[in-house]
Amino acid sequence: MQVYHRARMTTAISVKQLAVTFGGRGNQAAVAALLPLDLDVPTGRIVGLLGPNGSGKTTLLRVLAGLQRPTAGAVTVLGDEPDSAAAQRRVAFQPEGALPLGVLSAPEFLAYIGAELGLPNPESDARAAHWLDRLDLRHAGRRWVRTFSTGMQKRLALAAALLGDPELLLLDEPTAGLDPFGSEVVTTILRERAAAGTTVLMASHHLLEVEEICDEVLVLQNGAVRARGTLSELLATDSHAMVVRGLDATAMAGLADDARARGGEVVRIERPREHLFALFRRLAARGREGS
Repeated sequence: MQVYHRARMTTAISVKQLAVTFGGRGNQAAVAALLPLDLDVPTGRIVGLLGPNGSGKTTLLRVLAGLQRPTAGAVTVLGDEPDSAAAQRRVAFQPEGALPLGVLSAPEFLAYIGAELGLPNPESDARAAHWLDRLDLRHAGRRWVRTFSTGMQKRLALAAALLGDPELLLLDEPTAGLDPFGSEVVTTILRERAAAGTTVLMASHHLLEVEEICDEVLVLQNGAVRARGTLSELLATDSHAMVVRGLDATAMAGLADDARARGGEVVRIERPREHLFALFRRLAARGREGS
């Protein structure tokens, strides 16, 4: 399946003083799910939406998807109201949780989504076959979706979101329940989409993946924005470190002595190590080479 590079707007998401309050029932007080916030997301960016449970991440995604009306403020996605027909054709939302229509197979489920999108049957089938292959779901055959594992359901939900070639992807925990190989496939696809001009806003608790894939992050807490910026901006400290490669033990010891003589503190000398995702990637590459 070819990914087309299209001329798109420079701003994908524009939010001005957005607030959402859920009315209380009985003696319960109203709940402010989102306090007034402003947000602009440029086209082609991958933005991570972080925060503890109940911080407002899913509410924000639902507002942008046109599924939740804001209590106050103005919201546009790709220049249109989120619940407009124009936006619905260009925006895809992958919610968290089990998929509906559990008695359908994966191809039948995607055929239903294709019909909802108004795609011609041959085009819908071709796109479905592509994403079933990319997301390793062909082996499921005619099994009912409700028999799928959590990871398989999550991959099928992403396939459904990608079926319409959206310009804006709103993803709620897209890698939850996936093994490292599945997570790697998903992050690779998201990078490809962003390179082609698609904007991605993804809520996630997987901080390592956020660091690897996101251009910037938005941190919510109690419905309010607590921080926003690139990881370099948010994680930078006033300390300075030097990374040295290619010295033997004797030279390293001499360098450490020189650092101390200049008033520095040698915190530790150690061999660098990779993270576990790098190990899984190497093992996956060896498996492909051996097959």
